[in-house]
Amino acid sequence: MKPVAIVVCSVLMGAAVWFADDFIAPLFLNSRIERLGKKNLPKAYSEKGGTVIYCRMKADDFRLPMPPGSHVLTPIVITGGFDTVDGTAEARFEGSHQVSPSEYESWLSGRLQVGAYVTAEPVPGGLSIKFHYFGDR
Repeated sequence: MKPVAIVVCSVLMGAAVWFADDFIAPLFLNSRIERLGKKNLPKAYSEKGGTVIYCRMKADDFRLPMPPGSHVLTPIVITGGFDTVDGTAEARFEGSHQVSPSEYESWLSGRLQVGAYVTAEPVPGGLSIKFHYFGDR
């Protein structure tokens, strides 16, 4: 009977830790428990075939869609913190279809997470994009 009680208690403890990590920690600590010990955050990656920039911080995640018909060169995080990231990326266009900086910024309206700010400048073959995100929930 004692081994069964140990197994049941272990399962219940595991479920309690999982619940605290997924639901309670983001609400009260503004973070995910498993990220608190992570080093070298924030980081930026390209995902979905280079059409989205994904920034991972200890407290939050930020996704920035690239202009339609483009792919991103490696994004660079310039500065960042617990729930903040500042960075740059370069979007390259395939073929003759180009998007101007103002068209891209207009296209982004309604697609950005709250707390994000993006500016774009033209460069040969694409756009230079500067992004800032402060994820104060």
